[in-house]
Amino acid sequence: MLSAVRRPLARDESMQKKWSDGSSTTAIAEQFIKPNDRLTSFDRLQIYNQQYWWRLLGAFAEDFRGVRAVIGNQKFDLLAIAYLESCPSTSWTLRNLGSKLPAFLKANPKLTAPHSALALDMARVEWARVVAFDGACHKPINSQKLAQTDPTKLRLKIQPYVSLLKLDHPIDTAIQRLKHRSGGSVASNAVSSDNATKSPRIRVARSRTPIYLAAHQLDYSVYYKRLEPWQFTLLSALNDGIPLAAACESAFTKIKQSPEKSATMIQEAFATWTGFGWFW
Repeated sequence: MLSAVRRPLARDESMQKKWSDGSSTTAIAEQFIKPNDRLTSFDRLQIYNQQYWWRLLGAFAEDFRGVRAVIGNQKFDLLAIAYLESCPSTSWTLRNLGSKLPAFLKANPKLTAPHSALALDMARVEWARVVAFDGACHKPINSQKLAQTDPTKLRLKIQPYVSLLKLDHPIDTAIQRLKHRSGGSVASNAVSSDNATKSPRIRVARSRTPIYLAAHQLDYSVYYKRLEPWQFTLLSALNDGIPLAAACESAFTKIKQSPEKSATMIQEAFATWTGFGWFW
């Protein structure tokens, strides 16, 4: 039953007439589904097969509408099917459906060519948005405890819903542009639709220097915050379990400036980050 439901639909979105070994799908269906006075065994199985794929494809398209805008509807249809065949849903929640997409795109760049690099960056940010929206949130660390603990021993943990991303493209700008072109909404309930030709497309040039981005949530809304290179290095070090003092030192190894100025920059950054509740 599971194998039948997970089999991709035919081009006309009906259930495939032939089984994987070339035998009749009708004969397979008759082995475990009875017909009724209105539907054959094939027809009844087809309902489950279609609903499975339509639901997953719709959820996938909604989570990665930016990727669709990068590569276009036709390629996105093929990508969605290829991904779901290779990485079928294994969770009770559709929230996890696209968790493996960035790795899948990195391993299969031909599916998004000639915009593979942009599509990969977009997929990473869009998955980070999912994580930010409903990722785990622990009680933030008390600011007094933060100030009173020896920085050489203090190990700060970053909230699970915060994603630190090093990108080649300004994806945060691209998402805003896509939202504007879509009239404030770029959601979709299906991969293919009658309005496919009207779906917006997006292009952004590769940045000359890496873009560092933190995807996070605040008051139940998702935000993207640009980071300075030293901030990204510091936060990444903390995320790896490095003590606060050592993490701060690593962030300024390539920056020549006075210790006083570095201390001020760190103080201002931590005031912002603790205000967001990033540490626990």
